[in-house]
Amino acid sequence: MIRQRLAVTLLAFSCLLGASPAVSALPIVVPSSLATTEGSTNNPIPFSFIPTDPTTRRYQQVYDASEFPMASWITSLAFRPDALFGTAGSTTLASVQIDLSTTTAAVDGLSTTFASNLGADNTTVFSGALPLSSANTPAGPGPRDFDIAITLLTPFLYDPALGNLLLDVRNFDVTITTVFDAQNVGNDGISRVFTSFVDASSPTADSRDTLGLVTQFQATPVPEPATLLLVGCGLAVVFSCRRASRWT
Repeated sequence: MIRQRLAVTLLAFSCLLGASPAVSALPIVVPSSLATTEGSTNNPIPFSFIPTDPTTRRYQQVYDASEFPMASWITSLAFRPDALFGTAGSTTLASVQIDLSTTTAAVDGLSTTFASNLGADNTTVFSGALPLSSANTPAGPGPRDFDIAITLLTPFLYDPALGNLLLDVRNFDVTITTVFDAQNVGNDGISRVFTSFVDASSPTADSRDTLGLVTQFQATPVPEPATLLLVGCGLAVVFSCRRASRWT
């Protein structure tokens, strides 16, 4: 009898799990209005240099929390070349550090003191040599693919209920890559501060504006508490039945 109950319990639990939605990575583009539309401008930094640039650069870009539908593990970032000035190619930047954190700073309200923008959960998500490449496709006037991808070595858990998202990049390589698609319109959900005439060791930025790179995040949603409770209760029942079956 106990074994029959166990079989029924396992079947019912399997059905409940099968009815639960699968958790998979979602592409989130910020600003979302530019998912299939070219941005208003373009920019090479922070992943490309021009001859008049300093030897290294630090760059912070903020993303509005409202662009993210739920708490998620961010596992990668991707950018796209500018449709007019972007080029195909590949290269490896010798040394790049990328951090993510939740920030209390508002969009278009970043401090020029870098440390003031960082959240308590600041995490280095990438450090080392960074390979970048793009096919600069498809051809035509429309936006290019988000194929300049950066896989994070350490995923970042981001909850938009706690504040905006901050991207912090330190680029120690003066290599020229490509020109990226960007947006430079007020109230567009992104803005930045960065070093323009001083290097990455400076604690303060010497440039600030409303511009930002159009960015695609791969984010895996965190299961809802109800789903976790369902799984936990189901497992508890299964283990309880298994323990009882030992006495028959």
